[in-house]
Amino acid sequence: VRFIVMGNLFCSEHRIHRRFDLKGSSYGRSTDKPEGEIDETTTLKDLDLNFVFRLERHWFQELL
Repeated sequence: VRFIVMGNLFCSEHRIHRRFDLKGSSYGRSTDKPEGEIDETTTLKDLDLNFVFRLERHWFQELL
């Protein structure tokens, strides 16, 4: 069994309002909480991430 413990790298006065545990999988990777019960202490998972990320064109090309 292996554990990784990470500290917050982005220390600032800004509050963390969404927390995600991303593993790169889709099997069982969504929270069981109803939308109304999700708060800043809820750890969301891969399928809960509903954001669109945009990269500069040359960065995108390098990833292909």
